[in-house]
Amino acid sequence: MAYQTYSVYLGLTKSFYGNKPSKVLNFMTWIHTVPVSEANEKLRNAMESQRGLYPQEYASPVHPTEEGGAQIVASHSLIPDALYHAFATYGVLMSPDLPLQRRQHEMIATVVSVTNRCVY
Repeated sequence: MAYQTYSVYLGLTKSFYGNKPSKVLNFMTWIHTVPVSEANEKLRNAMESQRGLYPQEYASPVHPTEEGGAQIVASHSLIPDALYHAFATYGVLMSPDLPLQRRQHEMIATVVSVTNRCVY
């Protein structure tokens, strides 16, 4: 399996308090990843299995990789078991059988990030 260094966009935002608007910090981090086209069976299964747990409205990544996948998922490609368990857990929490819609998930995540002074 070949490894590649892939630029993963984290979409970091620095918040300014007062009357100043938020400013997006455009920088990239470099993480070794395995492209889907070069993934072994275990990695492909982990990616496909976790993807199937998400509601349809989550099917398109916000910042896709060149191959169309989610960059945050690609950043976990060196450890397929960790990739599956981390994202499968999150996928179950996003179940359409639960009472929250995507916009509510996003609002909760935003409020938690602001409360924790998280910049991404």
